[in-house]
Amino acid sequence: MASSSKQQIGSSSQQQNQDQQQQQLVPQKTCLIPLDELEVICEMMVDFDNLDAHDIHRTDDMIFQRWQAFFYGLSGPVYPDLVKEFWVHATVMPKAILSIVHGELFSITENLLRKLLGLETVEGVSGAVIGRAN
Repeated sequence: MASSSKQQIGSSSQQQNQDQQQQQLVPQKTCLIPLDELEVICEMMVDFDNLDAHDIHRTDDMIFQRWQAFFYGLSGPVYPDLVKEFWVHATVMPKAILSIVHGELFSITENLLRKLLGLETVEGVSGAVIGRAN
């Protein structure tokens, strides 16, 4: 009788451990909006040639400000379901946005954005920039 109660205690603690491990694998939902009600707005690619053709000349400004990598990165496929999955589980921290998508942890930081946008300097700029037309 004593051995049977020990087995039950042992199996119940194993079950609790398995339940805890499984709960850790399921990311916490941080968004109160239901997934099917989220809308992903896919930005349109900026067509600088079209803007130039309509007398809106911004190519030189983009090059001067070193935003080429950003604008060229806007062209390509968008995956709305992955974007929704990211934001449903996102946690905004002081120095990062963390989320889990398909069991993988993603961390968006200032350094990552700087790297992706090709901004070499750490300081950044605020206020007026000498030599830049407003």
